[in-house]
Amino acid sequence: MSKGFLLVSVLALPALVLADSAAFSGGVWFNHAFDDNNPLDRETGGEVGDVALILYADDGGRFDDYRLGVEFRLGDGSFTQPENNHTGNNFGFKYAWVGRQFSETALLQLGKVAVPFGVPRLNFWPGEMLRGGYGDVQDIGVRFEDRVGAWRYAVGYFHADDFGGTSTDTMDDNGHWGQSVCDDGAGNCDLAYRKVQTLAGTLDWEIDAHHTLGLGAQAGRLQDLAPLVDESSTVSGRSRVNGDHQALALNYQYRRGNWQLAAQHIEVRRDLPRVDETVRNGRQVLTTGYHRDRWFFFVEGSSAKSRTRGATTDRVYGWSPGARYHYGPGWIYLEYLWQNGDIDRAGDIVEGDFDAVYLTADFYF
Repeated sequence: MSKGFLLVSVLALPALVLADSAAFSGGVWFNHAFDDNNPLDRETGGEVGDVALILYADDGGRFDDYRLGVEFRLGDGSFTQPENNHTGNNFGFKYAWVGRQFSETALLQLGKVAVPFGVPRLNFWPGEMLRGGYGDVQDIGVRFEDRVGAWRYAVGYFHADDFGGTSTDTMDDNGHWGQSVCDDGAGNCDLAYRKVQTLAGTLDWEIDAHHTLGLGAQAGRLQDLAPLVDESSTVSGRSRVNGDHQALALNYQYRRGNWQLAAQHIEVRRDLPRVDETVRNGRQVLTTGYHRDRWFFFVEGSSAKSRTRGATTDRVYGWSPGARYHYGPGWIYLEYLWQNGDIDRAGDIVEGDFDAVYLTADFYF
């Protein structure tokens, strides 16, 4: 079993606020990685890499009811994939939107914004685990959210999953919605597709101060990218929008005192443009967290099982315990991740073998 050790430091640059302009800030992170199954790491003690510069901008409350949100990353630690993003390099936008605040709870956003679906994770570095593709996803579109009494809702239309005409990249939760390249020079383009023309929404009912039930749904089309990205010229024809995808999420959240808990079940179905069998699977996520003074402790677990015809993968599992400490201007995180499976680019379940320890620090001012 492969084991890794990761040390990440984040240093935030001073926020710069110009008169009658947006507020700007930034940061930089890098990590030290050690894999005890790698002979070179055992010889050298690992390597420092994955450095990234992160720039932020927001409205700073200076434009009446108009809002702005931007996060831009630059560097090989940007958690983007050059072969699949719209820049072709290690930089891009995590999110970039403009909007208008109509009331304290009503907000309209336009640009690259969060897709409303499911509940957020508690961990920092391990990521979405077996909810991959349905976690922290930012797509290109328009979104509206509001609250009416005990009900909260968010709806959106998302034209594509990133800027550009062939990008399939979603920072932090990428690798689960097709790809912008063919697998080899022989024209193997079965997974060259992207998510387009998607409707998504959530509806949450706050039963009381402690219990919330939620429903999330999304449905849209899939675009065949093979005629656009096949460099071997073995794929003929034109790019068509001839696939579909649907997903449904049922959520429960509990909060009382210092405790919080969330449970989620996700049903997934995809008809890929170049794959005959319909992808079907179910995922389950259970998280719990506890605050104590400057500490936060959590455990997240997930499982997934494919129901795609012909699939031979057994049910797979993942779990991540961890803790973080708020020392003042930032946090220190200690987290562990173990998984015996993963989510592939078709959105289906595959077997795997992975575990790692992550030690992370950040600093903002």
